Amino acid sequence: MNLPSINRNLTKFVGAISIPAAIMAFWFYAMNEANKQVKEFNAAQKVRPNTDETVIQNYELKEVDDANQVRWLLAAERGVLEPISHDVNLTHVHVDYMDGKVLKMRVSAPIGHTNENTRLVNLSSSGNKLVEAEGEEGKVKLTAKKIELNKKNQFQATGGVNIIWPGVAKVIGNLAEGVLSSGNLDNVKVIGNTHALIGSLKE
Repeated sequence: MNLPSINRNLTKFVGAISIPAAIMAFWFYAMNEANKQVKEFNAAQKVRPNTDETVIQNYELKEVDDANQVRWLLAAERGVLEPISHDVNLTHVHVDYMDGKVLKMRVSAPIGHTNENTRLVNLSSSGNKLVEAEGEEGKVKLTAKKIELNKKNQFQATGGVNIIWPGVAKVIGNLAEGVLSSGNLDNVKVIGNTHALIGSLKE
């Protein structure tokens, strides 16, 4: 038997199998590293699930007419924007309805939510701080646990709704619907367990 020939054949065999073995080893290493990175990312997302959100101090969103006059202006002390959905969580927020430069109605709330695409606004109470809507020169005031606003200046108020026209009347109910922009609650409708007090009332 030719020993050098056997050694050469063995060397060729070892060389031949070492290439796929190295490829397999690299593949297993890459898969292991990828799985490790995925686990680390998921763990980080559980701790900080909103890493893609943008915090905006003094957040504003508004709508203007053809003459560039502000129709309504939403302003919040703080807005947290989700860039993909364009949802915004709001803190210490108010929505102003304007007629030219005249403020016709202001709706204020401790917390709220809007979407920059749909422009729908949801305002909510927090603790004992209710959502409040007050008309021009205090002509009317509405309080509730929640008020939803849409682009047509329509609103829906729910939860312990109180509407006061100072010196005129007070209406209490579960739900109220109407229009906010005029500052006098046009076409307001109160629904559910409704009570009305007429006369010279104080707030």
